[in-house]
Amino acid sequence: MNDQPAEDQLRGHVRAALEAAGISQAEIARQLGVSTKHLCQMLTGRATLSLTWAEGILGLCGHSLVIGTRPDDDQDAA
Repeated sequence: MNDQPAEDQLRGHVRAALEAAGISQAEIARQLGVSTKHLCQMLTGRATLSLTWAEGILGLCGHSLVIGTRPDDDQDAA
Protein backbone atom coordinates (compact mmCIF):
# COMPACT_ATOMS: atom_id res chain seq x y z
CA MET A 1 0.00 0.00 0.00
CA ASN A 2 1.19 3.51 -0.82
CA ASP A 3 1.77 5.66 2.30
CA GLN A 4 1.49 8.86 0.28
CA PRO A 5 -1.77 10.83 0.84
CA ALA A 6 -4.40 10.31 -1.89
CA GLU A 7 -4.25 13.95 -2.96
CA ASP A 8 -0.49 13.71 -3.51
CA GLN A 9 -0.93 10.49 -5.46
CA LEU A 10 -3.53 12.16 -7.67
CA ARG A 11 -1.21 15.10 -8.31
CA GLY A 12 1.55 12.69 -9.31
CA HIS A 13 -0.72 10.87 -11.76
CA VAL A 14 -1.88 14.15 -13.30
CA ARG A 15 1.68 15.45 -13.67
CA ALA A 16 2.76 12.13 -15.26
CA ALA A 17 -0.16 12.29 -17.70
CA LEU A 18 0.81 15.85 -18.68
CA GLU A 19 4.39 14.79 -19.29
CA ALA A 20 3.39 11.68 -21.27
CA ALA A 21 0.98 13.68 -23.43
CA GLY A 22 3.61 16.31 -24.17
CA ILE A 23 1.12 19.12 -23.54
CA SER A 24 2.38 22.24 -21.80
CA GLN A 25 0.82 23.51 -18.61
CA ALA A 26 0.16 26.79 -20.42
CA GLU A 27 -1.89 25.01 -23.08
CA ILE A 28 -3.87 23.00 -20.52
CA ALA A 29 -4.54 26.17 -18.52
CA ARG A 30 -5.71 28.00 -21.65
CA GLN A 31 -8.09 25.20 -22.61
CA LEU A 32 -9.50 24.97 -19.07
CA GLY A 33 -9.84 28.74 -18.69
CA VAL A 34 -7.59 28.95 -15.65
CA SER A 35 -4.35 30.87 -15.17
CA THR A 36 -1.07 29.04 -15.66
CA LYS A 37 -0.11 30.15 -12.16
CA HIS A 38 -3.19 28.56 -10.61
CA LEU A 39 -2.72 25.33 -12.58
CA CYS A 40 0.89 25.18 -11.37
CA GLN A 41 -0.29 25.73 -7.80
CA MET A 42 -2.79 22.87 -8.14
CA LEU A 43 -0.08 20.56 -9.47
CA THR A 44 2.36 21.42 -6.68
CA GLY A 45 -0.05 21.36 -3.74
CA ARG A 46 -0.19 25.09 -3.06
CA ALA A 47 -3.84 25.04 -4.24
CA THR A 48 -6.45 22.30 -4.05
CA LEU A 49 -6.59 19.89 -6.98
CA SER A 50 -10.25 18.87 -6.94
CA LEU A 51 -11.46 15.74 -8.67
CA THR A 52 -13.26 17.97 -11.18
CA TRP A 53 -10.05 19.80 -12.11
CA ALA A 54 -8.08 16.55 -12.21
CA GLU A 55 -10.69 15.01 -14.51
CA GLY A 56 -10.51 18.01 -16.85
CA ILE A 57 -6.72 17.99 -17.01
CA LEU A 58 -6.54 14.24 -17.50
CA GLY A 59 -9.21 14.38 -20.22
CA LEU A 60 -7.15 16.87 -22.20
CA CYS A 61 -4.21 14.46 -21.86
CA GLY A 62 -6.24 11.55 -23.25
CA HIS A 63 -6.72 9.89 -19.85
CA SER A 64 -9.77 9.07 -17.74
CA LEU A 65 -10.13 9.49 -14.00
CA VAL A 66 -11.28 6.25 -12.35
CA ILE A 67 -12.05 6.12 -8.64
CA GLY A 68 -12.40 2.88 -6.76
CA THR A 69 -12.36 1.39 -3.33
CA ARG A 70 -10.81 -1.70 -1.83
CA PRO A 71 -10.60 -3.18 1.64
CA ASP A 72 -7.57 -2.30 3.73
CA ASP A 73 -4.80 -4.91 3.61
CA ASP A 74 -4.82 -5.36 7.39
CA GLN A 75 -8.53 -6.18 7.73
CA ASP A 76 -9.67 -9.80 7.83
CA ALA A 77 -12.34 -10.80 5.34
CA ALA A 78 -15.70 -11.31 7.00
